[in-house]
Amino acid sequence: MKKVIKRLGQAIGIGSTICMLFAFIFADNDVRKIVASFVLLSVVIGLLGMVYSVKRLPMLAQTLIHMGGSFIAFLITAGVNDWFPFKWQVIVSASLSFFLIFFAIWIFYYLKYKRDIQQINQKLR
Repeated sequence: MKKVIKRLGQAIGIGSTICMLFAFIFADNDVRKIVASFVLLSVVIGLLGMVYSVKRLPMLAQTLIHMGGSFIAFLITAGVNDWFPFKWQVIVSASLSFFLIFFAIWIFYYLKYKRDIQQINQKLR
């Protein structure tokens, strides 16, 4: 089951990359702008994730830096692509959605790495 989930994740990543490449090459300028925005947003979020390797920072600081930077990048991307009107109700709703998704992913990885560490410690005993 673990292998199936891993393969599904890889397939989604590869399939999404191929679709984005074809969209960037063959679609109109609006689609190209969205694809470029997604790629840049992904790069920014991925690079911000490197903050977790800074051992002298507490986990709370690491998380706030990653989340804050990702949120700012999300808002800029949303503004550039006109994803939603920038009215306070919509911004609050989009922000809540962003933070819920961010924390769901964060909790998933936190629990995964915690389990991995426990398994490694178990093998060392």
